[in-house]
Amino acid sequence: MSRECFRHLCSRIEENVGESVFKSEKYLNNLKESTDPKDKMTLKLMKCHEKSTGGFISGEVKLAITLRVLAGGSYLDLALLYDTSSSYAYEIFHSVIKNWILDDNLVKISGADYMNNEKRLEEVALGFMRKSNGVVAGCIGAIDGWLVKIIRPSYKDGVKYPGTFFSRKGFYALNVVAIVDRDKRVLYRVIKARGAEHDSTAFKNTKLYAWLERNWEWLQMKKYYFIGDSAYALKSFLLTPYDNVYHDTAEDNYNFFHSSSRIVVECAFGEIDLRWGILWRPLKFSLAHNINVVDACLRLHNFIVDYRLEHRKSTAMEELEKSLFDDECRRFLASETNVGSFGVVGGEQEVRRDADGNISRGGRPRELDVHLRNIGKDVRDRLRDKILSERRERPRTNWFRENNRFMGN
Repeated sequence: MSRECFRHLCSRIEENVGESVFKSEKYLNNLKESTDPKDKMTLKLMKCHEKSTGGFISGEVKLAITLRVLAGGSYLDLALLYDTSSSYAYEIFHSVIKNWILDDNLVKISGADYMNNEKRLEEVALGFMRKSNGVVAGCIGAIDGWLVKIIRPSYKDGVKYPGTFFSRKGFYALNVVAIVDRDKRVLYRVIKARGAEHDSTAFKNTKLYAWLERNWEWLQMKKYYFIGDSAYALKSFLLTPYDNVYHDTAEDNYNFFHSSSRIVVECAFGEIDLRWGILWRPLKFSLAHNINVVDACLRLHNFIVDYRLEHRKSTAMEELEKSLFDDECRRFLASETNVGSFGVVGGEQEVRRDADGNISRGGRPRELDVHLRNIGKDVRDRLRDKILSERRERPRTNWFRENNRFMGN
């Protein structure tokens, strides 16, 4: 985070909580020289703090301590660096996260607000369409699961079976389900899923999934869908890659463009994990605090992405080309497309699981699941045929190898 971005974050938080709560350096300096009777009690309290503990800790210092802990810093080093008590560092850390960073007025991540904002849906769809040169049309987000390491939950956390948090990768974890746009901005997240849960099961247990099942016809009419990897079941509102395809086929070409757009969610996870070093080791707080820490990392990531895009400069020609391409994309999305009954049948059958995440041995899929899977196949096949008709295909050369020939010598 740059200094300018940090100053912007401080000003936004001060606007939300008020200057008397944030207590910036400027506010504390002005308070010392204030003659206003309203500040008399605060000034007395401030002098008492100076005699007993050294004075108030400014909002900038509290925020800097929190960001440094999130970045992987030690509370012992921070106590020496910012001249605070080492035992007070984590109290500052949790207080700033809960009261300042997780404030929806600063950064809000809401799947309900996103899905009910048609203008925002169109912007995200245009972003994916623009980056894929018109191939991936109607995508409103890339979804994936992300395992965040934690220590073994205890009974104090209200966890009856801690083993359900032990992931397939050999550590206790939270399974974070996230949806991002083309700029790596997090549009939706669920952090409470257990590490042993399958990505598809974790997504099916969310309120967003229930909303998608209720409103799939509206999404189909708008030609909107999410994209995910093969861990998810194919639906009309969630397109996955073809299974067991051969190289240099129409299905393989579709998988390439699908993966090229979906990889943005992997890049978002990588950027978050690389920036916040606290995630490199298992989170050692209570389960509730661990969830708050992960949520704070995601919200701050969105804040940085928004700041980065807001201060990015573009030329007039780039803006003109962007507006012309967006008009073409809107005309394509507004065109009528009939849903046929043709297309290849992939092997993407949904794995049904019980409440504990174990594979269910009995029962049949619901009629709605079968219907949504068949529509999803038609949508995917039409996108595959569109790629084929435009003669687009997977690049035949490895870009990295071609541009780094000396490494193969």
